[in-house]
Amino acid sequence: MVELETLLPFFQLVLGMLLILFGRQLVRFGAFVAAGSVGAYLVWRFLGNELSGLLAMVLLILGFAAFGLLGLILLRVGIGVAAGALTYLIASSLGLHWFYALVLSLLALALALLWHTQALALLTAMIGGLLVQRGLSWLPLDQGLVVMIVAGLVALGLRFQLQRR
Repeated sequence: MVELETLLPFFQLVLGMLLILFGRQLVRFGAFVAAGSVGAYLVWRFLGNELSGLLAMVLLILGFAAFGLLGLILLRVGIGVAAGALTYLIASSLGLHWFYALVLSLLALALALLWHTQALALLTAMIGGLLVQRGLSWLPLDQGLVVMIVAGLVALGLRFQLQRR
């Protein structure tokens, strides 16, 4: 029987490659489905027992779609807030005065809101790269070679995620 610990690097490699290549789309899909499911549940919880079958189904679909779109909007805001918070933490840990760190974090928030697609692609590609690095750690490879492989994969993944289709 195969133990889970022996399969973990393989799963890390597969999940990492999926995030590198399709991370932006996967996160957007996940946010839409998760928020849409909450919307459909709320419609069913508050109106489902009182409505007829067809009307209830129509309202469930509308609730799913409305909350799914709201989830995509909130994802955009969340990316901006995460970029601002991360920038503040990095700037303050580097010894920057709190005011300048705050200004930089507000600038990062604005840039991430403006270029949310690129920010999400970069974030998912980098997280995927970390997973690939963890998956490759069990192989007897030089760490410099692993870093070069991961950097190349992240660059290719960014190009793939951001190309216009």
